[in-house]
Amino acid sequence: MATLNMRLDDDLDRRLTAEAELAAETRSQLARRAIEAFLSQRQRQRFLDRIARAARARGPAEAVAAAEEALPTDNEALARGEHGVAEPRARYRARRKKR
Repeated sequence: MATLNMRLDDDLDRRLTAEAELAAETRSQLARRAIEAFLSQRQRQRFLDRIARAARARGPAEAVAAAEEALPTDNEALARGEHGVAEPRARYRARRKKR
């Protein structure tokens, strides 16, 4: 695995640390996941931009048809993303009261 060194301003460092603690992850794990998500989003956007350019080159009717065809896929992905997010579990157990 490669190593990446970077400088963070104090505010970003505090936010990263706080989020890592909330997610029960290391700062490196959280940063790695954030970079992966960012790069995936950029790659997907470039792909959609290429589709849009190709559709526009064919004319307005083709652009609308391509958008209508892609809409159900985007809606399904959005629905899965909204319902697939799990809350982190607490790292402790509540103590039972003695009777």
